Formats: sequence, structure tokens, C-alpha cells
Amino acid sequence: MKQIYYVIQTLLRGRGSNIIKVVSLGLGLTMSILLFARVAFEQSYDTCYKDYDNLYQIFSIFTANGEQFQPQKQNCGPVAGAILENFPQEVEAATSVAYFLGAPLYNGTVRFDARTLLADSLFFRTMGIEVLSGNPEKELMQQDVIFLSARLARKIFGDEDPIGKVLNYDKEMQFTVKGTYVDLPDNATMRPEGVVSMPTGWNRGWSNYSWRGGDSYYEYIRFRPGADKGVVNARLDALIQKYRPEEDKKAYGYTAFVKPIRDVYRNEDQVKRMDFIMSILALAILFIAALNYVLISISSLTYRAKAVGVHKCSGASGGTVFSMFLLETGIIIVLALMLMGLILLNFQEFIEDTTAAKLSVLFAPDRIWVPSAVVLALFIVGGVLPGRLFARIPVSQVFRRYTEGKKGWKRPLLFVQFAGVAFICGLMYVVMAQYNYVKDKDMGYDPHCVASANAYFGKDEESESALHFFRGLPYIEEVSCAISSPVSSYSGSMVEGEGGQSLFSTRTSRAPEDYFKMMGMTLKEGRPARATDEIVVNEAFAERMRWGNKALNHPLRMEGKNYKVVGVLKDFHIGSFYEPQDVIIFGYTRTFGNTVHVRLKEPFTENLRRLNKDVAEAYPGKTIDFEGMEQQILREYNPVRVFSNATILAAVTMFFIMLMGLIGYTTDEVRRRSKEIAIRKVNGAESIGILELLSKDILYVAGPAVIIGTLASWYVNGMWMEQFAAQVPLSWIVYVLIALTILIIIVACVIWKSWKIANENPVNSIKSE
Repeated sequence: MKQIYYVIQTLLRGRGSNIIKVVSLGLGLTMSILLFARVAFEQSYDTCYKDYDNLYQIFSIFTANGEQFQPQKQNCGPVAGAILENFPQEVEAATSVAYFLGAPLYNGTVRFDARTLLADSLFFRTMGIEVLSGNPEKELMQQDVIFLSARLARKIFGDEDPIGKVLNYDKEMQFTVKGTYVDLPDNATMRPEGVVSMPTGWNRGWSNYSWRGGDSYYEYIRFRPGADKGVVNARLDALIQKYRPEEDKKAYGYTAFVKPIRDVYRNEDQVKRMDFIMSILALAILFIAALNYVLISISSLTYRAKAVGVHKCSGASGGTVFSMFLLETGIIIVLALMLMGLILLNFQEFIEDTTAAKLSVLFAPDRIWVPSAVVLALFIVGGVLPGRLFARIPVSQVFRRYTEGKKGWKRPLLFVQFAGVAFICGLMYVVMAQYNYVKDKDMGYDPHCVASANAYFGKDEESESALHFFRGLPYIEEVSCAISSPVSSYSGSMVEGEGGQSLFSTRTSRAPEDYFKMMGMTLKEGRPARATDEIVVNEAFAERMRWGNKALNHPLRMEGKNYKVVGVLKDFHIGSFYEPQDVIIFGYTRTFGNTVHVRLKEPFTENLRRLNKDVAEAYPGKTIDFEGMEQQILREYNPVRVFSNATILAAVTMFFIMLMGLIGYTTDEVRRRSKEIAIRKVNGAESIGILELLSKDILYVAGPAVIIGTLASWYVNGMWMEQFAAQVPLSWIVYVLIALTILIIIVACVIWKSWKIANENPVNSIKSE
């Protein structure tokens, strides 16, 4: 009890420096724990399935004209079933999944936006998802059947039994509820709230389910326990060639392989890149926070040495002093954790947006080891090192003034802090610059005030009537349509050579004649397509075909049909700037519908609300939701925005911690060298000379540290920027300016803390000796 009393008294006496310790540790713990927790969450993806080590995903590889495309998750429909049939000793179950459903469900007139997918009867058995009610292996073989997650069933029906109830899909189809299943957690790449039977899509001709293309299915297999998993990959290519038609083999190559689902998400390039960078940030913040605590603690040796000597005169051993300091460190860490809790509670919404995950998910029971490990590491580094130094203070310090002697131990701590701040500031600037660059970069079309929605009105009279309705709305400037939109990309088609061989895959769409003008796309030459056998290609397509300036009127064969090129579009970007410029073809359609595009008058937000209201009243039997195209584009870059916010928070945290350490170091140096400074002034030194002396002392450490930190940020920035096809232009001058700015702030801080002693009467320092 006496030790606790002495520790509390010590904390109260040094409350000024201890408040700095608590705040810096609280900020450091908050950021490092959040970043580590996010990495742990990413690494836990797809471990929610039963016996996930036996669950594998199928990937397809296509080859055309000697060029092998990247492996893709979409497969030809029959692949999974063929594997199950041909490997009965190794494979227990297999399933095909399709994401053809995107409209809401209705219970009466009440709308429910839910993630739904199509799946075959072995879906739940293959994925290892627990079924709560119903027999999916029987029911999912029927058309218009749906299984609901427990959460969605409660949301729609409350405490009523959902079995047998009928839901309306998109106000067009009736689905009968035949069962329920457990909710899937946030760390599952596939989290359907509704599973619809695959025959629902087959019987409506939604997609090609055959060996001849139709690569739209995500497929999975489950191995039997202890099975030789290498056998499937070794024999899978021969199996696929056995089923493929001979004419298709001549046109293009196709094979597949299986991969553990545990490794699919976490081994994606973007995920590995982000996890690596976030781990570096978390380690840097934790390390700097711990070293800052050590720096401030050891700086107090000068005035705490006598108290330690008194304790030893009273019978305390070195171990007792060591345990007292560990207790002091523990109390400060507890206070820092309380501060962290206040930060998380008061800024929960902002933090969850920044980390792109709920706090309840990040700190789930199975990941509570993350904050525990971080706190333990901080306690060891922050408590053991200074504690050993305090425990070694001799009893003789009671009778004479203690001096630290050389300050060499301080400089490495400052060096790490300066390097860490330079690193995070360089990273922060580039991430912010890249985010602003890609979201504001010209896409090759004008998305301003454009809204789009999927809508199908039939043909001829019905579609003409719909077109007249939209043209009659007073707040609409222009209206047109296309098959899909440039933000959500277009479907793929295979371009064929003169001999019928496949050359490459191109993005394809169809649109009426006025679409390019409405979207602000530019025709480089020629005109829009006006007939079903006419097409318009973009510059990248003409270059890929090596047509030069002779693209117009050039014949082209695609998917077994002949076309004529009547126009060349200037390149525009589809999707986002993550991907390079793609080759694009536009055909012709006179039918209004599919993806409707409208350009609204200002104010855009108010008119968008009016548009959705008027459309809902005009077409009560359809679900038509218009959304701003600029908002759709921004959503593509949401991961970049989230990471940008995270780097800003990390930079602010590390900068604050660095300044606290620098202030503590400068204060201690001024105290330690007060007599030296006074003697220099007595001998004629000017105030500016004293400030220069102390600033140079810091710059000897800060200069190399900032250079190393800046170079490290340059290296990591290059790694992070690899994910973008369009990168913000940066020169070495940017990094030089970042380094100079940090050095100026460091020197300004030193001058501020040294100003008083540099200008005071030297007698005040000498007479206290």
C-alpha cells in the first residue's frame, strides 16, 4: 500500500508532464489500436464458414490470340458441377452463384433493400452456412423460392413465422419464403440477405449457363476432410477440355483452377498493399508514442533522483523502485485507455467512417487480442526501460545533485520520432493529392448534374411513351439511355479475326443516336450508329486493331455477327482510374430504357428528389431509383477517401506526440545547460547565438531523420500508387518542401522553448549554483 501511495504522490507532483504523457499515449493507443484492429479484421475475412480450410473458390483463365488474360472469379456455369461429378472421392459439394438480382423486395407496399443472389441447391452445404429452417437442397431446385437471413426475416416479418410467406421482387416477381439461415458477419466477402433459387434465373433466360461463354458465375467447392486438394488442380484443365466444344477450342482458350477461400481476399494486391501500409503506420505510431513516453520519463531523472535515493535509504531495493515505476506506468496507461474510450465514444461515427468498419466489429471478442497485445507492448517498452534506469540510481544521490551526463540516449529517441513524422506527412500529402486528382480528373464525359437508373419499359409504344414522359419533365435538360453506364462499366464481347479466331475482349454497349451528345462525349470522326449493323469504336480500340486513320467504314466481326465502323469516339474512362483505358464499342438501339440517363437543371439535389417522386407516381409498378453520377464516381474512390482520412489522423497524432517529445527534450536541455548558457552570455555571447547553438544541436538529429523518413514515404507512396492507372504528377520538389516544412516547425519549437533563457539575465542562473 505504501508503494501505491508514493506512486500516486509522485504522479500528482509531476501532473504537468503526466498530463502530456496521458494525452500522447491516449492518442497513440487510439490510432495504433484502430489500425492494427483493421488489419486483423482484413486478415480474418472468410473464416466465418464452417471448416473454411476445406472451402475453395474457382477461378477461370481465358486466352485469346495468344494472350492470356488475368484470372477472374467469374466462371462458365457448369464448371463447379463438373468438378463435383468427376472428383467424388475428393469433393463433397459444389455450388454456382450469380449476382443478377439488385432490386428491392416488397412485403405488400413496404420496401426492403437487401442483398440477394441466385444460388443452386447445394449452396448452403458447400459454403458451410447453418440453415435454421427449411430444406435448401430440395427447395432451391424450384423456381421463385427464396431463403432469408435471420436478420432480414425479423426485419420483414417480426416474430411471425416467415415460412410460406410471399415477397414481391422489383414489383415484378413473387418469391415464396421456404427457409432461413444464420446471419453472416461483416468479414465475409459474400453476405447475402436473401438467397433465390437458381432456376428462377434459368427459366427466365437471364444468362447463358453452358460451356460456351456465359462467364457470369461465382463458383465454390468443398473438399472432403483429409482429401488431396492438389488432385483437382492437376487434372482440372483436362476435365474442362473434355466438355468444351471443339469449335470453341479453336476460337479461344479456357481453363480454371481452385484456390482456398481463406486466401482469396487477403491475397488481393490492393488488400495486401493496404494492410502492409496500415501495419507500418500502426507500428510507427505505437513506437513513437512509447519512445516519447520513455523520453519524458527519463528526462525527469534530474529532479527525481533524490526521491529515489531517499526510498533506498529507507530500505527500498532496486526491485522495489522498479516495481513502483511499473505501477506508475500502468496507472498512466489506464488513464490513456480511459481517454481512448472517451475519444471512441464521442467520435464513433467519424472513426467508423474512417476505418470503414464498426467499432463493435473491430473489437469483437475474437479480436480482443489486438488491443491487449498493443497495450502489453507499450507497457513493456514504456515501463521496463525507464524503470531499470530508475532502479539503478545509487543511494548517494541523496547527498549530491544528480546529473544525467551525456544525452546520447535521447537523440535516438528523437531521431525515430522525427523520421516517423516525416514519413507520415509525406504519405499523407500524396494520398490526399491522389484522392483529389482522381475524383476531379476529366473522365472523358460530363457527369455534372447527370443521374441514372435502371428501367425497362418494353419496346415500341411503351418505350416511346416513357421517353416522352421524361422529356416532358420541366427540370430535365436532356435524356437518353444506354446498356449500362460508364460508371458501372459495360459487358464484354469477343472480337473475332477474319478466320473466326478470337482476338481480344472489348467492352460493349448500345445507345440511341443522341447519347454521346447528352453525355458530353466527343466524336473524333464519323457519326453515331443509326442501324443495328453499325458501331462506333473508341480511339483505344482503333489503336488496338492497328487501323491508324482508316477506322471509318472498316468491317468488324464480333460474337458471330458482322458490323461496320461509322464513328470513332475520343477515349473516355469507364469504371474508375484504378483500371487503364479500355477498348470500347457502341452499337445502336432505338428502344428507350435499360439504363436511363438524364441531365437535370440546378438545383440538382432538389430536382433529383422531384424526379424520383414523379417517376414513382408515374410508374407505381416499377422500381426506378435515380442516383447522381458524380456520387457514383465518388463511391468508387471511397477506399481512397477513407485511407486519406486515416493518414490525416495518423499525421496529426504523430505530429502532436513528436512536439510533446521535442518540447520535453528542449526543456530538459535548457535546464541541464542553463549554467553553460549563462557563462557563454557572460563571455559575450548574444541571444541569437544561444538560439543558434540549441537549434543546431537539434538539427544534427532532425536533418538525417527527416531525410530518411521522407525517402521512406517516397518508397511506400510508390507502392501504394501502383493500384492507379492515372497518378497525380509529383516531382522531387514536393518531398523537399515537406522535409523543409517539418524542419522549420522543429526549429521554431526549439526557439520558442529556448527564448526565455536565451534572453534572461545570466546572473539568475549562476547564483542558484
